[in-house]
Amino acid sequence: MNWIARIFMGLLGLVFLAVLLGALGLYIVFATLRWLLTGRKPQVVMVWQQFSALRKGARWGARPGFESGFESPRQDDIVDVEVREVVEDAPRLPPRQQG
Repeated sequence: MNWIARIFMGLLGLVFLAVLLGALGLYIVFATLRWLLTGRKPQVVMVWQQFSALRKGARWGARPGFESGFESPRQDDIVDVEVREVVEDAPRLPPRQQG
């Protein structure tokens, strides 16, 4: 009787593994088709690329946050700002009433 339970549990494990691999295969097909039709990379690819860039940046001593292809601003870069005139008679919120 014990060997029947072992065979049953082994078959149950194989069925579970087959279902898991089938679901993974369907997801890969779906993600690949969506990637080809929309041009958006699957989330798994994006996470893998970020992880890879993080490892590469940590290995070479890069600053965190700049591994994904964005460059840090250099010292000689000019940053424009919008200038607005400050008017003294600008509308203000009424004072809060205690109550």
